[in-house]
Amino acid sequence: MSTVSFLKAGNTEERAIDFVCELTGKIAYESLLEGDSKKINIRCSDAKQASILDERMWGYPEQIYLPHKILTDRDSQDCEVLISYPGLKNEISFYYLINLNPQIPSNYSDFKKTYQIVITDNSNFQNIARESYKKCLGDGLKPDFVEENEKSL
Repeated sequence: MSTVSFLKAGNTEERAIDFVCELTGKIAYESLLEGDSKKINIRCSDAKQASILDERMWGYPEQIYLPHKILTDRDSQDCEVLISYPGLKNEISFYYLINLNPQIPSNYSDFKKTYQIVITDNSNFQNIARESYKKCLGDGLKPDFVEENEKSL
């Protein structure tokens, strides 16, 4: 069964992108320690955000190199971290979804673990995230909510 966690990731998109880099690094590192590599899909709001995240991940977090690519990059090798956005067709099976888009995708239950990133801007991003939370409740799930500074993910 799929599980969903809503993660408070700061009040700006820039801070949320940094948070996603940190979270992805932590998940990838833990998978490596377990000896069980699990694919991660990071879903952005659009192509521009995906490009910004892609560039940021080349140097952040500093302590780990995260092989990654945008789904549209057909020239690079397959890797465990794939960045996508709405409108792209994806045939790959993933264990994790890290959703930077405030709207949870309709196929979120296809993932074993979904992290819904919440930008606490007291406006549009946060309101859409609330609707995503309600959707999960309507689908019979009980998502948890994790504050930005909490260690347990």
